Amino acid sequence: MLGDLEELLSRLADAQKRLILMSAKSRTFPDNNTLQKIAALALNISAVEALISDGQSRKMRPAKAND
Repeated sequence: MLGDLEELLSRLADAQKRLILMSAKSRTFPDNNTLQKIAALALNISAVEALISDGQSRKMRPAKAND
C-alpha cells in the first residue's frame, strides 16, 4: 500500500510542477483556475504525505503482545 501511495504522491507532485512551470513560462499572472488547481494539488499532496508518514510510523512501532 505504501508503494501505491508513493506512486500517487509522485503523480500529484509532477502535475503540480507542470502547472507551476507552465505558469512561469507564460510570464503572466496565472488565472484563478490554475491557481486553484495548484492549491488543490498541494492539499492532496499533504494528505498523501500524511498517510505515508502514518504508514511508516505504524511499521516501525513494535507489535503489542496479546494478553
